[in-house]
Amino acid sequence: MRYSLMCKSFTGSEVLDCEKVSVNLENNQYTFSKVPCSASIVTQLLPHGQRVDITLSFHKDTTDPVNFSFSMETEQWKKDNYVLMPGAVYNGNRFVSMPLQYPPYYQPAENCSYADAEVITSIPHLDFEKMQSQISLLSGDMASPLCGFYDFNRQSGSVLLGEHQCSSYYTGFTVHENQTDREASFVLSVPGVRETKAYFFGDQNDGKGFRPDASAPSHDTGALFKQGDTFTLTACIFHWHQISLSDFFKLVNGAKITLENPTNFYNVPFYKAYTSIKEKYQRENFTKEGYYSVGTDWNIPQQCWQAGWIGGGINCYPFLVEDTSEAQQRALSTLRFIFSRLQHPSGWVFGMYGNGRFYGDGGDINLDTILLVRKNADLLYFVLKQLFWLSNNGHSTIEFGQPVKALCDAFVRLFRKHGQLGQFIDIAAEKILVGNSAGASMAVGALALASEYFQCTEYRDVAEQLGEYYYRNYVKKGMLNGCPGEICQAPDSEAAFAMLESYVQLFETTKKSIWLAYAEETCEIAMTWVMSYDFVFPVHSTAAKRGVHSSGTVFANAQNKHSAPGICTLSGNSLLKLYRFTGSVKYLHQLCAIAHSLPQFVSLAENPEYTLEKKYLPAGYMNERVQTSDWEGKETVGEFLYGSNWPEVSMLLTFVEVPGVYVDFTSRILQVFDHVECYVTEWNSDSVLLEMYNPTAYATMVTLLADERTDTKHVTHNYFEKMKTVPLSAGQRIQFELKK
Repeated sequence: MRYSLMCKSFTGSEVLDCEKVSVNLENNQYTFSKVPCSASIVTQLLPHGQRVDITLSFHKDTTDPVNFSFSMETEQWKKDNYVLMPGAVYNGNRFVSMPLQYPPYYQPAENCSYADAEVITSIPHLDFEKMQSQISLLSGDMASPLCGFYDFNRQSGSVLLGEHQCSSYYTGFTVHENQTDREASFVLSVPGVRETKAYFFGDQNDGKGFRPDASAPSHDTGALFKQGDTFTLTACIFHWHQISLSDFFKLVNGAKITLENPTNFYNVPFYKAYTSIKEKYQRENFTKEGYYSVGTDWNIPQQCWQAGWIGGGINCYPFLVEDTSEAQQRALSTLRFIFSRLQHPSGWVFGMYGNGRFYGDGGDINLDTILLVRKNADLLYFVLKQLFWLSNNGHSTIEFGQPVKALCDAFVRLFRKHGQLGQFIDIAAEKILVGNSAGASMAVGALALASEYFQCTEYRDVAEQLGEYYYRNYVKKGMLNGCPGEICQAPDSEAAFAMLESYVQLFETTKKSIWLAYAEETCEIAMTWVMSYDFVFPVHSTAAKRGVHSSGTVFANAQNKHSAPGICTLSGNSLLKLYRFTGSVKYLHQLCAIAHSLPQFVSLAENPEYTLEKKYLPAGYMNERVQTSDWEGKETVGEFLYGSNWPEVSMLLTFVEVPGVYVDFTSRILQVFDHVECYVTEWNSDSVLLEMYNPTAYATMVTLLADERTDTKHVTHNYFEKMKTVPLSAGQRIQFELKK
């Protein structure tokens, strides 16, 4: 491995000149000849690596804008090395890239196999065939400010980590491969400059419409420095040997907070966020046809009904288990509407519906039987949770048994016929239209749950076969993709978290240790999509004014380059279960980061969220944008869009599935997820004395779960009724006893 310092001067984003100096990782000094600057390097040993502090000092004013880079360069480079830039690039994003308009839908020709190469839109990627290619991103384009690679042949991994901001400038990360010389470089720069080209998603100047474009003009440039200026660029280099790809992800997740560790904060309690959204749902999301819609503008079919994914058939679940009056009855009405009006004779449920008409998921292809399979996988999983709750609470489920079983059977037939579930299918012909995707991975958990509910071993067997298929073809290769319906087969967080949820459920159902091992392996991939630090938003942005903490938000996918509040569309309680099954507290901490982040993005009557459309979000609305990237324009960083989005569902799920305070008597562990402070004052054998304080401006109702993690039946499909509740006024401090 070689290392170097570089200084480049710019006209706009075009390089005027470049000076490169080879360096060794020892305390040393270097002087640039083309710019009036000297560099002093101080190194510090880290486990499996080094910290490098590069102090740059200017003895004259610079005449042109410049930037400085630290580069890690490797030889004997091969295209099959796995390149990672968390939340943005997985396995180099080496797919067939096409300049497709949004929303993209690419169906192979009739004579092509549904197992042909994956297709992505024009997003940053390393090329399949070209001898040279490059990915250049700003730190805000990624969930963690690092880049690196795993070498399958040498079973080794290397990572270059930086801070997301240096001397008030956002840093940049570039991966460049030169197959002619069999070299690759991994570069950290300040200020970050994407030379000549940058990724932009919107109306393109070439007249080819609204679409993603990885070759749009870059508006970055270097910076002018004055005599006497000084700043320090810090990098950490890690090298690991004799590791697997799974180990690599685990080590990356451990290393990513070396330089930037998020701080704790208190904002909006879970209960306040939940009730605001619940009131909004009763006010704006229950249609005259008798179902909870996924949006509020019912003139747009996509906002009426979409199965699973963004909330269809999921949004009713929290109200079913938490409410005892109108919202619960409306949840039941939603279930009845789904299986009396939206189910195709084949058993599949239509992907989209609005005002008496069905719509397909195939973009401009106007065929209402085209289905994004993930939608029905999500739907089936959450419907089964609701059937379990109904059965356990004395409600008849006879009306749902046959139609839900028909949907289970449809999944079984599709898998038996094709050996996979694909990404898009024709539900009438039961034919895979687009394959090569882990998008339907929630079907594994859904069929595992169905095997319990219907006492059907065939569903369990297919769930296990599917679980092995997804592991072999996706998890083991470090890339889960194609869960959202409008990214083609790009990598995404939703497939990773759905796969995690499924493996946890499969372990819970079968008690076979292999599925727990697969769950832990999948979790490491999923967590690379979660922002590990608090982004410094532009000072005049809405996010900065609201004091937004980006840590714990989740990058959506490699195409739609924004982070988002929560997981689409889950609470993340699979992490709670992973803790219960393994005893590893890191899973509680990971869940806390995601769940704790959510409430700050709920627009409240007392504190409405301002949007780029120059109007406030109504109370109970959540928008999916947490903009740390300028993928839609630099002016959008730190801003929000107007509209009601799926994070509302994630917040609803969080309230009923993630306790505000979790107490495990087995390991004597207390974990606070909610926006309250809670301390143990005394542990007893069957009770614990707690002190709790509400530091927020809102009265709340805190949920508490007293648990014995070794009791496998205590936390399964539904456990909201096992949580105790404690009312707490704003600023109130109380002491109380929590019994098992």
